[in-house]
Amino acid sequence: MPYIPKFNITLTIAKNLMEIQQASTLVEQLPLPANILKELKRDSLVETIILSTKIEGNLLDENLKKVAMTKAGESTEEQEVYNLGKAMEFLEECEKRKLPITEELIKKLHAIIQVISSGRRPKLSEYRDFQNKVGEKGSGKIVYLPPEPHDVQPLMEDLVAWVNSPENINMPAPIKAGIFLYQFLTIHPYLDGNGRTGRALATYLLRLAGLGLNGLFVLEKYYDRNLKGYYDNLQMGLHHNYYFGRNDPDLTPWLEFFISGLNEVFQDAAMIVKEKSAQFTAVEPKILRELDVAQRQVFAQLAFKRTSITRKELIKLLELGDRTVRDRVNKWIKDGFLEPLNPEAKRIHALQLTSKYRKLADTLSKEMDKYIYLLK
Repeated sequence: MPYIPKFNITLTIAKNLMEIQQASTLVEQLPLPANILKELKRDSLVETIILSTKIEGNLLDENLKKVAMTKAGESTEEQEVYNLGKAMEFLEECEKRKLPITEELIKKLHAIIQVISSGRRPKLSEYRDFQNKVGEKGSGKIVYLPPEPHDVQPLMEDLVAWVNSPENINMPAPIKAGIFLYQFLTIHPYLDGNGRTGRALATYLLRLAGLGLNGLFVLEKYYDRNLKGYYDNLQMGLHHNYYFGRNDPDLTPWLEFFISGLNEVFQDAAMIVKEKSAQFTAVEPKILRELDVAQRQVFAQLAFKRTSITRKELIKLLELGDRTVRDRVNKWIKDGFLEPLNPEAKRIHALQLTSKYRKLADTLSKEMDKYIYLLK
């Protein structure tokens, strides 16, 4: 049986989806120096690792966790933190290559995440081959009894097939990520590390779909604020045994919780970027403030490094496809931002700033130290 999740898009979900997209657009359009963006991204990564391990019960304090991120430690807690940092690096490389989620990718990711006390680390983590349970901390009461081992493989195959299905290509990424996370945690394919692996993959799905906010949002921040709500919404009042309800639930309540949380952390990230951007653009000339992020990158190159730029160079600079760059160039020419270096040529081989932007570049170059951040 193929995996076919049941859910409805409620008004609450629809509203949050719209606000998530608005926050994403805001972050993409607001100018921010690359060095500041890099710093914010690093801060978000550190917070993700700190909170994700905290959710799973890692009691190391934040300072020790920050140290553990940079080198493998001796304790299980330190190794857990170090491994998760390496897992984030692995997913970043996967994102650059636009790799889809496959069983092999999941097994590679989990092999990096899992803590091994002795022996060689496997390249792939195999799914669990005996039954386990999720117990309540302290009392040991069974909170969740996942599917039996013989069902794990087909359930994971079905989940991966669903997430890559052409039928779901237009599904909003937050819904797809929320469903994937729920089902992954429900299958509970490993004895340990399911939460860290599942949340990392949900974030990866968002980033693959262009909702990565430049790596600035921290999904775990919402769960840390609402830890009881996180576990309650995963269970949704269903029987603790997988086969008595969690095998075919209505996911609407979980999706409302997940997407509401995603919106909350997206708004947090957008506010930080807005504040940082305002600090740097407050003193800029109005004509410069009106440029979008991509235009600012191009302007900086043509103002401080070169006098013209080719389409191939634009593709490399902006890290965009040929068609997207071609469309942007046409718009920028129409808007009076760029012009052909040789207006008589039948084909555009190189571009330069129009006269008003060349004038701006001349003005800024006289105070290059003040505006050097545009190049970073």
